[in-house]
Amino acid sequence: MKTSRTAALAIVALGLALLVAGPLIPGGERLIRNDPPRTGHVTDLARADDGSVLAGTQDGELWRLADGVWTRVDVDLGGQPVTALSADLSGDASKGPIGTGGGLVNVPAGLPPLSVRVADEWMTGQGLVVATGEGLYIQGDGSWQQALADTYMYRLEPQTHDGTEYLHAGTIDQGVLTARVDDLLNWMPNRDGLADGINVFSFVITNGGRLIAGTEQGLYWQPAPMQTWQPLKVGLEKSRMLSLLLSPPADDGRQQLWIGSDDGLWSVQLTEDADGVSADAYAELMEAPPDYVRYGVSWIVPFDDGVMFSAGSVYYHGPMGLKGWMWISAAGVLFILLGGWLLPGRGNEAQAA
Repeated sequence: MKTSRTAALAIVALGLALLVAGPLIPGGERLIRNDPPRTGHVTDLARADDGSVLAGTQDGELWRLADGVWTRVDVDLGGQPVTALSADLSGDASKGPIGTGGGLVNVPAGLPPLSVRVADEWMTGQGLVVATGEGLYIQGDGSWQQALADTYMYRLEPQTHDGTEYLHAGTIDQGVLTARVDDLLNWMPNRDGLADGINVFSFVITNGGRLIAGTEQGLYWQPAPMQTWQPLKVGLEKSRMLSLLLSPPADDGRQQLWIGSDDGLWSVQLTEDADGVSADAYAELMEAPPDYVRYGVSWIVPFDDGVMFSAGSVYYHGPMGLKGWMWISAAGVLFILLGGWLLPGRGNEAQAA
């Protein structure tokens, strides 16, 4: 039986459509591993202003992900674990201040070395602030000024409220401490509403300018600096909130909060209005990485249309193509071959042979 040229071309066209559509068919949100070829597990993750991602490791390596490729950053960290990467490392990461387990690498010009384990760091308009287990080190004129020497400082977070700039410090055992950026030697307890001896591991600022703190007893939000903390119940009140990231508001105004804990990556939708912040439902556990039991989700950064996070290795969670899309494209190739074989000209050549 002869096949018309139109039918054969239709089969070829179907094949081309399947070939092209295969990788483009959406398959929902999934988790994939996107890890640098590093040694030692990843200890820090940061997103630079140029859109690249920086990953520091336990063995003192620094890697950059740009244009889909991980490359090693040429900086000598003395084999010490990377513990703090500033958001201002948007150009040459080897020239910015890098916190390690052995101190601060690339100390700002004019300052003496800082040889204490760094927990976090933040560049303010007044200079660099470094959080350590021995309090805060604040950049001064040719020297480090120390504050809160007996306090284990864990995380730093800036906030601007009513035109005033604040810096918040999450601590181990002492909740939150807060200072005005123009007076960084004068820190005030900011723990009204928090349990005594609470540990604060993470912060995030809502679209409405409210501060959310992650603790080992759940989440809390604060209407304004120094005001009473309110619980934000998401069903994880017995989990350590190691890292937080808030996505930009959706069209309906809701904000997606990503939570990194010892158990994996969680997500919850938040509603914010004049009365405050509330969760629409309990947080949902995303697909947990295979080695999540050993390493909690310590850092989360925005990446493409999803998020990238560290949990020993580096992972991406977000919109992905359909699983098995290659079989759709393979079927397209078969249809193209079949349609070409069925073209009338091809059949005449076969008969002549």
